[in-house]
Amino acid sequence: MPYLPCDLCGGTDARFLMACERLDGPLVRCRQCGLVYVGERREDFTFSRFDPERSRRLAERVRALELVDEEVEVREAPVREQVMAERLRWVQRFIASGRLLEIGCADGAFLKLAARAGFHAHGIEPDPVTSAVARQCSNIVVFPGTLADAPYPAASFDVIVLFHVLEHLDSPRRALHEIHRLLRPGGVIVIETPNIASLWFRLLGRRWRQFIPDHYYFFSPVTLTRLLEESRFRLLALTHPKRIVSLRLLSDRLRRLSIPAGRLLLRAITRMGWEERTVTLRLSDVLLAAAVKP
Repeated sequence: MPYLPCDLCGGTDARFLMACERLDGPLVRCRQCGLVYVGERREDFTFSRFDPERSRRLAERVRALELVDEEVEVREAPVREQVMAERLRWVQRFIASGRLLEIGCADGAFLKLAARAGFHAHGIEPDPVTSAVARQCSNIVVFPGTLADAPYPAASFDVIVLFHVLEHLDSPRRALHEIHRLLRPGGVIVIETPNIASLWFRLLGRRWRQFIPDHYYFFSPVTLTRLLEESRFRLLALTHPKRIVSLRLLSDRLRRLSIPAGRLLLRAITRMGWEERTVTLRLSDVLLAAAVKP
């Protein structure tokens, strides 16, 4: 059975890498450019549109795989704000103010910080529940839909950010072409996305934490750079971001490697009262890139 064409180079010759129950289809690598992606979409949970039934099936799949503990996620809100602040500092390295658009803004947490820092903050979010939460904030503007549907004219923004969104999209190449249109000349794009060329993937294989049912594209420094350059951007910086995590979240993410080990660690840190303690990590399995539209 033929695999989907490569979104980066259009190639139709992909090599099977592995089957993984956490993904929506087989993981393959393009023989021409090296892009790693899901070669067949059985459910198609991509961010191409909002579909309540599809969202329900995705939520059921995530619950069945025990990938997310909802209580942990809720209690992580204070730490998550520190993560957003770190992302904002990275953006401010390249642009200090202007019109900012976040694609996949969820409940608007990053946009609120950006607005306080002086940006004119806009967001796009297809999920009606989280976009409604974001739209309650008086100092940000959120479009409840997808990038393809958003009613923005050319050269509307000074900076556009995508934090762990690129891997969810129907076509990253098509999205970057639209982002290029929306950015003014000299505007900056910032992308954070999993790094398939990491030691963690080589060590953990199917148990790698970045394998979840709605991840479809897995970039490396080489393929992400190529995507940006072929979308007419000039790379400014490419690194691995720092991440502030609580010991509670760290134990929860360990569950993706081993459910018993994650639960054991969580019980241990709870008994010791260390749930709120944080550590700063710089894992190699995430990429953070900034590029400019010449």
